[in-house]
Amino acid sequence: MTFTKILLVDDDRNDIDIALRAIRRENLSIEVSVANDGREALDVLGIDGDGESAAPLVPCAVFVDLKMPRIDGWELLRRLRANACTKNLPVIVLSWSNKREDIDRCYALGANSFLVKHVNPTNPGGYFVEAVRYWVGLNQAASAPPKTQTAS
Repeated sequence: MTFTKILLVDDDRNDIDIALRAIRRENLSIEVSVANDGREALDVLGIDGDGESAAPLVPCAVFVDLKMPRIDGWELLRRLRANACTKNLPVIVLSWSNKREDIDRCYALGANSFLVKHVNPTNPGGYFVEAVRYWVGLNQAASAPPKTQTAS
């Protein structure tokens, strides 16, 4: 069985657990890698301080919380868009914030989507599953940029 890979970047263990349980509950063939902040996400994606490393994990989408320690979601988004390997990678912001300035700032930085987290006691994490289904199953992503070869 082939699994589609996504990256979930969030520092709230409860939010992570709800998202993972929702994916399992729906029996989706999704492999979810988790990073607890933007620094971990950059490491998982193989983006070094120069922003030019090849990515060891190549997810089809990245789901990012905004307010995290070390490197927050805004800075992570900025760095992903500045990197040739990740500039076209779909980035979906998941946040408890519904402030217009947060939403506008994310889109200005290149977010593909902004979803407000919400509690649904009858379908915990349902919003996450719906977003994953869209970005993994329905969305047609841009092609990855060609790899440049260095002379040996």
